[in-house]
This record gives sequence, C-alpha cells and structure tokens, in this order.
Amino acid sequence: EWVVYTKEAFNGANSVIKYLGRYTHRIAISNSRIISMTSETVTYLAKDYKNGGKMIPYTVKGTEFLRMFLMHVLPKGFVRIRHYGILSCRSKKEKMDLCRKLLNSMQYLSQLRNKTVAEKLLILYQKDICKCEVCGGKLSSFRLRGSYSLTG
Repeated sequence: EWVVYTKEAFNGANSVIKYLGRYTHRIAISNSRIISMTSETVTYLAKDYKNGGKMIPYTVKGTEFLRMFLMHVLPKGFVRIRHYGILSCRSKKEKMDLCRKLLNSMQYLSQLRNKTVAEKLLILYQKDICKCEVCGGKLSSFRLRGSYSLTG
C-alpha cells in the first residue's frame, strides 16, 4: 500500500497525466527533434508552452544537452512504469478476476473464444449473417477456386 502526494496542477489532472506520460513511456528526446549539431552546440525542437505549445528550435552547448538528456536516464535498478495497480503484470489476472466478481461481470473475451465470425456477430450484435433478412431462410456461402480477374 502506498499513497502519492502531488501538488495541485495548474491545468488540471489531464496535464499531469500527459506530463508524466512523456517520461514514463518515451525516451528523453527522439532523433527527429534534433535539428543539427556542431562540435560545440546542439539545436533541437522543443515545445514553447508560453506560445501555445508551438515547437521552436533551441540551441545549447553540447555539454548542457548531455546534462539535460542524462537527467532522464533511470538509475541502475529502476525500470520505466508500464502498468500499475490492477493492470500491473504481477497481479493483473487475480485483480481483474476480483474486479469482474465485484462488478458482477463475466469475462467478455471468453464468450468469443473459439467462435466463428458468424457466431461472434450473433453474440455481439444479435445479427445472424447466415439468415436472409427478407425471407428468413438460410444463406449459403460459396468458394471459388482458381484466380479470376475483374478487369476481364
């Protein structure tokens, strides 16, 4: 059991999630954002939040660029977050089973396993594609062998 303390965000919870998402699921900077390099400087694109999130070029010394990049490298023994809580790999099956039980919900995918496309459509949409909508008779399907051309 653990509790996270965070200060109130300026733009609400969505901005916090987007901010954290950049650091938990991506690398520090993608190659496409690096515009140019010299022996002394690196020029890269970054969002200017004061200007509505426009991408603008920044040029910094190579040592400063490396310092900023290395701030995003995790220390030895740490891993990036993939899923946590009920979706964590360690307890996903047990927690999801418990959630389904508490919600009185069945495992949805188990209904569809090993079913044909026609059976799945009947379960999901109550639409029997093997029955004619006009007369209610059984529809037949045919397979053609060989190749054919629509252009003649």
